[in-house]
Amino acid sequence: MTPTIYSFTRALLAPADHFDALRDARIPTGPDGRPRMSRTSRFAEAEIDWRGGRWLVCMPLAPSAVPGIERAAARLRTLRSEWLAEYRLLRDEMRYEDSAGGEHRSDLVLQRLPEGLTFGEALAAEPKERLAAALEALRGELARLGISHGNLKPENLRWSGGRWLPIRWHHVRTEPGGDEEAFAQLLGAVGEAADGPQRTLSDVQAAYGMPADRLTGHLWVGHVFEQLVCVGDEEGFGYVDAENRTVIPAQYLWADDFHEGRAAVQTAEGMGLIDKQGRYVIPPVCEIVEYRPEASLSEVRRAGMWYIYDYEGNPVAGPAGTRDEAYALAGKEPEN
Repeated sequence: MTPTIYSFTRALLAPADHFDALRDARIPTGPDGRPRMSRTSRFAEAEIDWRGGRWLVCMPLAPSAVPGIERAAARLRTLRSEWLAEYRLLRDEMRYEDSAGGEHRSDLVLQRLPEGLTFGEALAAEPKERLAAALEALRGELARLGISHGNLKPENLRWSGGRWLPIRWHHVRTEPGGDEEAFAQLLGAVGEAADGPQRTLSDVQAAYGMPADRLTGHLWVGHVFEQLVCVGDEEGFGYVDAENRTVIPAQYLWADDFHEGRAAVQTAEGMGLIDKQGRYVIPPVCEIVEYRPEASLSEVRRAGMWYIYDYEGNPVAGPAGTRDEAYALAGKEPEN
């Protein structure tokens, strides 16, 4: 089995009790005392301070993510380049318990976070011609190394020392040229910033990156997605509108942004999927719920088995032993 976000949170709160190599890590927390954690499509992740540096520690949320990180760690270990941030696979690093009290271990990925600026910060601070030239230099370096990043987008780039340094190498491929579409989008974003309002690539439908001072009275404030903002309060995570009016009360251990009127949430009982009225489309009894807006489908793991659900929360395939097998039963190609 793979651990849940709840397991990861517990480990971050008590690293000496749950980690091996990272037992002496310092975990930054927010005003509510919770670890500053986020969730990508297939990983939970958090920034940590360890041995004089800032690192990103990533926990796979599905067994299908493990082969990719194994390949990435093996390939990157053989390469030497000033464009590559350190990427390590820590075997059996995290100890956690299942609901019956049985002890398990999970691999973790540890990546050094380069000092520097995010993509959006670099657009505001650097000449656009310099940023575009650096993207071309990165393209050339990846070709020289004979690899493709596989997921090159703004949140996976850091501007440091006059270079773009990629992070989150989980999807690295051992052939060059696989990032051409991504480079075109990144160069387009740089070009737009040079000629008009600055903005980064995103899938939002409303203003993105609203100034936090407009939404006061919260411990943590996210961004606007589909006219709603995820916020963190003492009671947990919930949602407000652009005028800071409560839409869905703070009640979750963790909550994702809305896409297509759907958002994954975590409760003490498990993960579920809600609509914009806070009604459960998928009840919160699952280990993993990952909504895929591009396909209007949810990938769900419940009691160790995988299912595919449609937009209305109806199962269309499963149970299956793996996510890919569930997609095969549904007659669809799995997402990366």
